[in-house]
Amino acid sequence: MFSIKPKDEKFFELFLKGIQVSNSAAKELRALMDELGSPDKRLGNLTRLEHEGDTIAHELMEYTNKMFITPLDREDIFSITREIDNVTDDIDSTGHRFYMYYIDKPTTESLDLLDKLVTATEELVGIISELKSLNKSATLIKKIIHVNTIENEADQIYRKAIRKLFENPTDVLFVTKWNHIYKYIEDSIDSCEKLANEIWGVVMKYA
Repeated sequence: MFSIKPKDEKFFELFLKGIQVSNSAAKELRALMDELGSPDKRLGNLTRLEHEGDTIAHELMEYTNKMFITPLDREDIFSITREIDNVTDDIDSTGHRFYMYYIDKPTTESLDLLDKLVTATEELVGIISELKSLNKSATLIKKIIHVNTIENEADQIYRKAIRKLFENPTDVLFVTKWNHIYKYIEDSIDSCEKLANEIWGVVMKYA
């Protein structure tokens, strides 16, 4: 039976800090769309958050290695830690693509995708918040399924966006840039689903 001792709270506190960083990064990326003409502040915030996420991941790894008894199997802790860090890393990489490709105006589809990304990371905050009570949580699975639904909805937006790019291509550079950027945003949302699925596996394991 899965149980949590008070001394084990730190694992879940660090998980939560990590995914809150991911959520903050998603919001920064969405806010960047309104400031693409002067992106330095938002990009700086994304870089800072990516570094903060790395620090939390390293702390989790080190703490896990020091502990003789852990509330979850070590491989589960390492997997969740890695997937949280991947979400933040992917969001940071996406933000910097807007700078590298000299994008000065978002498309409607990119805004729709980024809204899905923000919603997915917000849902993940709720999932991680309930992880320590997974045997008692009535909503944890529903939240995980909702992340899967968000990813499916994002897939539809992504496919339509790519089709629109290639319907009547008149600007090859525009098509090339946005083809890559859409993929980066989609990959960020996919990372959210991978984390949700990783947690789902843990829930099934300890239920």
